[in-house]
Amino acid sequence: MTPPTQEKPKWGCTRRAVPIALFFLLGLLLCGCEIWSLERGIKQVGRGIEEAEGLGMEEAALYHLKVARNLLEEAEGQYEQADFPSATQFLDQSEQQLARARRLHTMSQPAPP
Repeated sequence: MTPPTQEKPKWGCTRRAVPIALFFLLGLLLCGCEIWSLERGIKQVGRGIEEAEGLGMEEAALYHLKVARNLLEEAEGQYEQADFPSATQFLDQSEQQLARARRLHTMSQPAPP
């Protein structure tokens, strides 16, 4: 009896693996971009709140600045717990409160002569 000949594996298996691997890497890249943009947003809103407090906006919009800071702290906490959708939601709310504080500050400024 002659032993059966073993055939070499065809390249079909690796040809299927390449698109799957590329799709997986693309997904990782997109998730990383979302996380980086969230981190940048947290830093920008934090700087915006600090600038607002430095300009003396507390007088006109104390409530909105406090709410914005509390929402930002909550966003940072959710970010640290890797709950990115909630962190994004809290960050958006914080940005809205900061924008309201800025509007109130500009409305409370005396008109130029």
